[in-house]
Amino acid sequence: MSNKNILVISPHPDDLEIAMGGTAAKMIDQGVSVISLVATDGSGSTTVSGLEGHELALLRKEEAREASEILGVQFFISLPLKDVKSEENGEHFKNDFKETLKRFKPQEVYIPHPEIDKHPTHQIVSKLVIDELRELSQNDELRPQKIWCYEVWTPFSEYDRIEDISQYINLKVSAIEAHRSQLEYKNYTEGIVGLNRYRAVFDERHGVAEMQYAEVFIELML
Repeated sequence: MSNKNILVISPHPDDLEIAMGGTAAKMIDQGVSVISLVATDGSGSTTVSGLEGHELALLRKEEAREASEILGVQFFISLPLKDVKSEENGEHFKNDFKETLKRFKPQEVYIPHPEIDKHPTHQIVSKLVIDELRELSQNDELRPQKIWCYEVWTPFSEYDRIEDISQYINLKVSAIEAHRSQLEYKNYTEGIVGLNRYRAVFDERHGVAEMQYAEVFIELML
């Protein structure tokens, strides 16, 4: 069994499940401890249920907790931030991120790509993470060995790593579908399963039909 820790930063409560739910489940199955840190409470998201503000934040936190339990995520941390646009909220997030690094000392950190991913909140969160990691560049105890960018809002044209998630696709779908408030208005499940299928079929590094579904990552060098 592994004694490895990885930290997955989700700008919104459903990003881990959508982007890398299969890889997270696969790593957990291999004995890796997954820490999920959700940067914002999701209260500003679209919903057709009519919920707003505090009610929506509570619902989305419970949905994210349920999704984490489905995947087997060992540690789930949800921050009470509506957004990370303000300097105050940005500092709040950076402090909580640093405290999470101190507590768990993850060997790997996963974030959206700060430039390729076109969602503004994803970009802000990733840049805050990178800023903090650069400040810790001389701290061998807290500095992760690798930083991986997951594919979520914008497909990658190239990537450094591909994970076969064929055995975990059903678990990933169940985790995504825990986010019922979001699936009411956008079919994330269908969209991301299609992307995962595309990655497996068109990956040139593996033989035909070796994979059914896959997730891809870009390694980020500071």
